[in-house]
Amino acid sequence: MLRDYEILYIVRPELDDEQLQQAVASVDRLIDNLGGARLKTDVWGRRRLAYEVKHLREGQYVLTDFQIEPARVPEMEATLKISDAVFRHLIVRKPDAKRPAAAAAPAAAAKAQSDATGVDGAARTDAAPAGSEESEPAEPVGASAGDEEGVE
Repeated sequence: MLRDYEILYIVRPELDDEQLQQAVASVDRLIDNLGGARLKTDVWGRRRLAYEVKHLREGQYVLTDFQIEPARVPEMEATLKISDAVFRHLIVRKPDAKRPAAAAAPAAAAKAQSDATGVDGAARTDAAPAGSEESEPAEPVGASAGDEEGVE
């Protein structure tokens, strides 16, 4: 079963456009050789790195969306680690299209809101005021008032 992934990789900055295209083609061939299917490739271009990596301060960023079997991802990462042109990469599994994360978030927020306000939508009154004794943290299980001796 193929899953959706994306890979963001950084190519050495000293490569010219032709060498960059060769590096992109080699990653594309790797995906194809592992039984994957490329969906889209975006070359972001030369960007400054957040910190120095292998004595490099910038690199050429490339983002590729693809599909591949999950069992083949470690093999892909191992191959990229020994690549001369690609010096950093990150492969991320994209969320399934069946259940988008954005649809689940409003349902969770609505449940949290109903728990806080109660069934009728009014604010709950059983919560203790901020300054009362009831708002202090509870004692750990098994602790009593006499157990405080020796606690620093």
